[in-house]
Amino acid sequence: MTPLRYLLVATHVPASGAGGGMVRYTMEMARGLAARDDVELHVLAAPGADPAFAELVEPGRVHTLPGRGPAASAVEWLAGARGDRAGMDVVHGTKQILPRGLPGTGVLTVHDMLALDRPWDFGTAKRWLLRTPYLASLRQADVLLCVSEATRARLTSYLPSVAERIQVVPHPDASPLTGAPAQPVPELAGRTFALVVGDPSPRKNVGLVVDAWEQVHAQDPDAVLAVVGPDSWGPTDRGQAFARLVDAGAVAALGHVPDPQLRWLYENARVVLCPSLAEGFGLPAAEALAVGATVLTSEDPALAEASAGRAERLPARRPEVWAEAVLRHLGAPPAPRTPPEPRRTWADVVDESLEAVRGARR
Repeated sequence: MTPLRYLLVATHVPASGAGGGMVRYTMEMARGLAARDDVELHVLAAPGADPAFAELVEPGRVHTLPGRGPAASAVEWLAGARGDRAGMDVVHGTKQILPRGLPGTGVLTVHDMLALDRPWDFGTAKRWLLRTPYLASLRQADVLLCVSEATRARLTSYLPSVAERIQVVPHPDASPLTGAPAQPVPELAGRTFALVVGDPSPRKNVGLVVDAWEQVHAQDPDAVLAVVGPDSWGPTDRGQAFARLVDAGAVAALGHVPDPQLRWLYENARVVLCPSLAEGFGLPAAEALAVGATVLTSEDPALAEASAGRAERLPARRPEVWAEAVLRHLGAPPAPRTPPEPRRTWADVVDESLEAVRGARR
């Protein structure tokens, strides 16, 4: 069988190859596709991001798209499949955009519909530059890979005509974080802490947990809330109490941490908090559950799907309810950690995605 010439559009991946859920998805897809004999993997990368793929992609198969920032999405849509990238059998957009004028089968991973559900969460430039190419990409794609049933439902609510091109391919419940030894975070070693992972954009709802921590801190002054995640790319809400709780040592603002430390945080947090108002999948919940952590989530449908009944669900607008639940878990003896046997891996995600692509090509 002649290998598929497969272009993975990965212009959002930094040189480190590390980042949030979309970056993790793209790197795991690249790793899985590169390991297959029936795929000739090519990558479309941002300037300077070649090192992220150096060990995965053969020389000459990393193609660079000029430009950064919100305008890069428009450039990617208008010109991303031209020139030395034009002879591909498959072009796979992994972050909402699929280049126009495709020579082969167009595949688009749909992580969420936040650009339409919550446009106010985006900066003005991104809001206006993203909507048109995003909608055009959804209509154009031969295959739409939704990461959850919740995302499929949101997509078809906007574009019912694309329903027959959708394949739901959820993220795995196995975590790649367990592939490297855990590395302690020095400022939290030996301390009792809760963990929230997410940027401070309003829909992540980190501010609710931070404000709830005032009540937790009043009753358990030794406990710490660890906040992990990059800065927001738009409007920001860290909660009204954030600055004073950081000054008091009750909140540890860790920013982005490498995977070995993230694994340690999941494994050692007394409870992991996932308060998001809207998710496409809910990777922090799935990763925490994969190492046997106790998890509290909001009632968001995607988080419910990702946690599969193994997390306690709380209303996303009630900080006092979150404070009460956290105090209950902090006051209880630490539960034994028994990571569940994974039912799905990233290899399953790659297999199911390729099956959908080959089905469309047939």
